[in-house]
Amino acid sequence: MLALFLSMLAFTQTDTATLKKLNSDWLNAYPKKDTATLSKILADDFILINPGGIKQTKKDNLENMLNQHIETTSVSIENVEIRIINPTTGLLTAWTSFTFKADGKEMKGKNCYQDVYVKRNGKWVAIAAHVTSLGTQ
Repeated sequence: MLALFLSMLAFTQTDTATLKKLNSDWLNAYPKKDTATLSKILADDFILINPGGIKQTKKDNLENMLNQHIETTSVSIENVEIRIINPTTGLLTAWTSFTFKADGKEMKGKNCYQDVYVKRNGKWVAIAAHVTSLGTQ
């Protein structure tokens, strides 16, 4: 029984580290406009609810990343909490600060979000996200 518990704990620690890295890669893809990285993280059936309550697909997110009117220049992860629900489902909750340019005007903001990840064919992918704006300056 102890061996089973220790092996499950090892999987949880590995999965937690993997989800933290995916979160970091996702956020760092924005300043680079790295659609290839984002495309690998988001499942084909991914859905995001943005701070305005608008539902966006994977395709929408990839297109928005290339939007010339809004450019993310930096992102800072302030806190990340991860819960591994079962061997194939994880919930990531995070708080970030970011700097972006909207039509050339620099602004700063904060948000919090939750991402739902599932393990498909041995690989973690994001299937859902919900973002809440904590304000811009």
